[in-house]
Amino acid sequence: MEETGDKEKLFEINRALKPFGFAYSPRKGIFCSREDAWQRSAGYGKAYDEMAPLMSMVIDCEPIYFDYGGRRWLIEFWKGQYGIATGAEIGIYVKDAPAEESPERLFYDCVEKEGQMQMGMALLKNGKLMFERNCRHWWLTGFVLGEFSYPGELILEASLTFPEEGMLRAFAQGCVRAGYRADDVHVFGKTASLRFYHPKASQASRYGKWFRRLVQWRNERNCGWYHFLTRRQERTEDKLFYLMAAYPRTFRRAILAGKAVLGKAAR
Repeated sequence: MEETGDKEKLFEINRALKPFGFAYSPRKGIFCSREDAWQRSAGYGKAYDEMAPLMSMVIDCEPIYFDYGGRRWLIEFWKGQYGIATGAEIGIYVKDAPAEESPERLFYDCVEKEGQMQMGMALLKNGKLMFERNCRHWWLTGFVLGEFSYPGELILEASLTFPEEGMLRAFAQGCVRAGYRADDVHVFGKTASLRFYHPKASQASRYGKWFRRLVQWRNERNCGWYHFLTRRQERTEDKLFYLMAAYPRTFRRAILAGKAVLGKAAR
């Protein structure tokens, strides 16, 4: 039998990932969310963060709320363990709602295409760079398959380029209200950047620390199984292609973890 080439492997992998809103980047060695991901229609709210451990996610969440242009805005940062992957996210959400309503109680829509921003992220684990990304998006993500981490080991360095200086100032004020110092938000032109290490916001979870520990124990065990099953393969794309062929249920469970199903589960 003729061996499958790299282009064919990547095509088959991304065809399998597309229905879940993700793609694999062999150049960076990470999974990332597609711009046309179905999650765009799911919106976002605090309930999703509360349900995260139930979906095998043990993550730090940092929501930044602010008002601008007569609308309510949420820019949220995440980092931590997503099933059998370590990763990070930045999401932009918006809501037309009266200013009197508490921002934490609102359910937000994903920002429209014209509201997407140039965003950048660098994820570090114990001071070592895992990956970097920079592109215009509404939901910028990166996930390293088979890597096990505790959220406290990770630092997310994030940047956003705003369409107007007034919006940047409103975001910076939202960061201060969330608990950041004014000098924690670095501004250059219309771009704001910050380092997300210890979350300032209280972590929204319906599940206690013991349940989170159980989820992490299971995540670490499953990372070990992933490496054991794919031990004869060196590259991630080879591991994924092998799982697709030899262990399709395991492959499906790997890509179903975390944000791939969270929106559907919470609706």
